[in-house]
Amino acid sequence: MNMSVGSKPSPQQNNRKLLLVALAVFVIPFLAALLLHKTGLYKAVGTTNRGTLITPPVAFDSLPLTDAQGEPIASEALAARWWMVYVIPPQCDAACRNTLYQMRQVHKALGPDQDRVATMLIATTALPQDYRALIAEEFSELTVAHTEPEALQQWFTDTENDGLKQQQTGLLYLVDTMGAVFMYYPTYADEQESILKGRDLLKDLQKVLKLSKIG
Repeated sequence: MNMSVGSKPSPQQNNRKLLLVALAVFVIPFLAALLLHKTGLYKAVGTTNRGTLITPPVAFDSLPLTDAQGEPIASEALAARWWMVYVIPPQCDAACRNTLYQMRQVHKALGPDQDRVATMLIATTALPQDYRALIAEEFSELTVAHTEPEALQQWFTDTENDGLKQQQTGLLYLVDTMGAVFMYYPTYADEQESILKGRDLLKDLQKVLKLSKIG
């Protein structure tokens, strides 16, 4: 018998809808990132890229992140945007400070595409008061997140990039709108070198933004 107008969905129909929503949230981003990787978007970027491609890309939301109050950051808050993510070393040295300024300048240089890209700092230890003050005063646009060192190392267990299995902090990462962490960059203690390498980062970011109209 057909369901009459205004009748409530059955429990089976509700369960089916929940299953479809779960697939959309958790499976589709991984398939999309894999499709981008297999169809050559990242390979096309990789022919002239300045950063190092992560093979295969890793899922951004597979790294557990908390905010300054220790509350989990939901994966939905990370979705549908490009991200520049800097994983700060335990001690924020000259390279660390240069990278914070580099991220800010690169973001400004994106012009009308600024709104498509967000910036994040991830720390594995509590930030000292002087750096919390520096970030609040000069880099208030940064999303500040925290994770555990073990979780960060686990992030790159399956990557073919051997260097990332040894070192995850002190690097700057690019994340696409499908939640794939697909490229990374070293950082530099020399201010002039950091500025020059910031231009390389800007060129890579402009290229992927041009190739993709998502986000």
